[in-house]
Amino acid sequence: MKKLTIYTTLALSFSYLSVDAAYYRWTDDTGQTHYSYSVPQSNAHLGHTELSKQGIRTKKVISAKRNKQLKELEKIRKARKRQAAEKQKKIQFQEEEDSLLLSVFSSEKELTKAYESKLKLAQVTIDLLKSRHKAQSEKLEILEHRYEKLVEIKYKQAMEKQIDVVLDNLKIYQQAITENIIEKDKVRAEFRKTLNRFKKLVARNVSEIY
Repeated sequence: MKKLTIYTTLALSFSYLSVDAAYYRWTDDTGQTHYSYSVPQSNAHLGHTELSKQGIRTKKVISAKRNKQLKELEKIRKARKRQAAEKQKKIQFQEEEDSLLLSVFSSEKELTKAYESKLKLAQVTIDLLKSRHKAQSEKLEILEHRYEKLVEIKYKQAMEKQIDVVLDNLKIYQQAITENIIEKDKVRAEFRKTLNRFKKLVARNVSEIY
């Protein structure tokens, strides 16, 4: 009888709340559900449900933990979407590159000839720079030899300026030589990659025909 009285009192209290005021349903740290006119500040991070005077849910505030989880899930979703878009973009770019490759070269021989021309031109440039570097080196030896024989300060100073110019030229030519060698190596690597790709495309087209 006592238990019945408690349930009756709770029911009446609940009815009173639902008729007279809006209230909240919230859960504490132990998982126990509560109904009250406000949510304790200490439990605000756990989330709550706002109910109307008729006991109908009007608003749901998720917990801080769940909110963090949802944000992480959204980040993952966006990252996957971005990766999928990038992957599709790469596929489309590769298809365009393949189409261009097949339209420019009709055979392996033609492709090889084109890249050999590039490599020869690169080597010509390197040889020219090396020749100029050598000429500057020889000029430097002559200037240094003359400098050692000079006595007057004004002539020595003038010669020092000439030597500085030659030294600067040597640095410029040496840097240019290094850069062109690197570029030549890139062309050689590109040639191997392009030739392998061309072979695969030709083989794929043949297999599709047969």
